[in-house]
Amino acid sequence: MRWNEVSLLRTEIEAILGDLERVVEEIERLLRDLGSSEPVYKDRAAMGAFLHNFYNGIENVLKRIAEEIDQSVPSGSEWHRALLRRMAKGVEGLRPAVLKAETVEKLLPYLGFRHFFRHSYTFEIDW
Repeated sequence: MRWNEVSLLRTEIEAILGDLERVVEEIERLLRDLGSSEPVYKDRAAMGAFLHNFYNGIENVLKRIAEEIDQSVPSGSEWHRALLRRMAKGVEGLRPAVLKAETVEKLLPYLGFRHFFRHSYTFEIDW
């Protein structure tokens, strides 16, 4: 990979990470605003959207690394899970591991929620 390509990828990833920081701030704000009260439908929908955005941002970073550095993105019905697992392993001569195995395990429930959120109604979210 040439230096300018690495620089462009780094800029893209930094922008996505900035967006992720904003998503986390919104999650924290919503949780503060709710306090201990039971969330109403719009709060559940908002939190669902924020959690969906959070995981999508992480996956977008990993996908860009797979595209640009690994030169391939996993395919098939389990590609999302395969991408996470791949990023926990280094590729000799290409790149170190991007994620720790423990981080992958912590991200798997977000991946599951992302799938749920995309394929269900927000009123089905169990707080």
